[in-house]
Amino acid sequence: MHFLERGLNWSTLAYVVFVCLAAGTSFVLALFAGRVTSAKDTELKTLQSKSAEAVANAHAGAARANAQAAMAYQEKQRLEAEVAYAQAHRERLRKENLELQLVVEKERAARLRIEERLGARHISVPQRQSIQAALVRFRGQRVSIITPPADPEIDAFAGEIKAVLDAAGMAVTMAPALVFGKPQPGIALEVGANRRQFATALAKALVDAGVASGPITASEPDNADLLEIAVGPK
Repeated sequence: MHFLERGLNWSTLAYVVFVCLAAGTSFVLALFAGRVTSAKDTELKTLQSKSAEAVANAHAGAARANAQAAMAYQEKQRLEAEVAYAQAHRERLRKENLELQLVVEKERAARLRIEERLGARHISVPQRQSIQAALVRFRGQRVSIITPPADPEIDAFAGEIKAVLDAAGMAVTMAPALVFGKPQPGIALEVGANRRQFATALAKALVDAGVASGPITASEPDNADLLEIAVGPK
């Protein structure tokens, strides 16, 4: 009986010890769990803070990128506007230069017409060669040149015609003639019936060489052997 009581006491004691150990273990576990939870909360808060900071930095970077893109677009538009203005300015200058060139060309042409109208007539070397080549087969032909009196420009021009025909082998005479009324401008021919072939070749040679500016008029005198060149004013 005494032995049973002692076993019961030890069992009770063991139970009490076990309960105490269990309670202590539970307390330790609860304390450790609390610390773990607190550490997790702290780490979670740290991660959340870092994430928020990263998101804020990302937003700030995106905002900077957007601002830089906007500035780049504005700069692109400005450069395009400057290029368009430069192109328009260059095109305007080109048109102005063309208009100026046209004005200058018109003035030059008008000046040349005035000089041609007022200046003395001359026969150039190429014109001489052209006339001589066209009349080479008519060497020995007799030709008379008449001019109005007292006109230096006509006399000089008629003298050049005479020199060309002399060089072509013609027998040329030149003399002033009495003219009643206003002299006929340019070059005209008096062609006898026997001189038509040569007169046709002579007129064509003068026109082709540019010595006569238009068709040469001709009339037929009574003298069938006459070929006379009448040189008038411009």
